[in-house]
Parts: sequence; C-alpha cells; structure tokens
Amino acid sequence: MNVPPQLQQKIEKWANSQGISTEEFILQAITEKIELLSQEVTEENTQQNSQLNNLLNNQPANLYRQDGILVVEAELAENFDINNFISQLREERIQAQIL
Repeated sequence: MNVPPQLQQKIEKWANSQGISTEEFILQAITEKIELLSQEVTEENTQQNSQLNNLLNNQPANLYRQDGILVVEAELAENFDINNFISQLREERIQAQIL
C-alpha cells in the first residue's frame, strides 16, 4: 500500500508509542473503523425500524402477500416522506452489500 510520507511518519510514530509494528497499527486502525461503521449501520437500522413503527399511527396494520409481494396496509403519519423512506432503504441495502 502506498502511503503519503507524512502519513507514514505519523503511523510509525503512533505504532512505536504503542510498541507495535506499523503493519499491526494499520490493521488495528482498519479493524476499529470497520467496527465503528458496522455499529453506525446497526444504529441506523434500529432507528429506521423505530421510525417505521411510529409512522403507523398506532392503527392496526393489515399484512398480506399479493403476487409474491409483501403488502402492508396501514395509515401513515401526515409528515411521512415516502421518497426519503425509499432512499433510506436503498442506502441500507447498499451498506449491507458493502459489509
């Protein structure tokens, strides 16, 4: 991996201060970043599920399959933005495929 000289110096400095090799430092940094991103995705999924539950206005939902598609009939809140919701679902699927 080609690392700019200034970044390489910083990596070496931090690795030395922790008593590990630069390779080990880089692996730890990458691992920490991946764990952080995974937590963020999990938190976003939890938040989206909570938002969806709140959008149903406490009305009973009718759930059934029609032509192989799962259909939910429920009254949504007035401020529900379907385009934003679809964008969030799309981004969630993209992130799941990346991980």
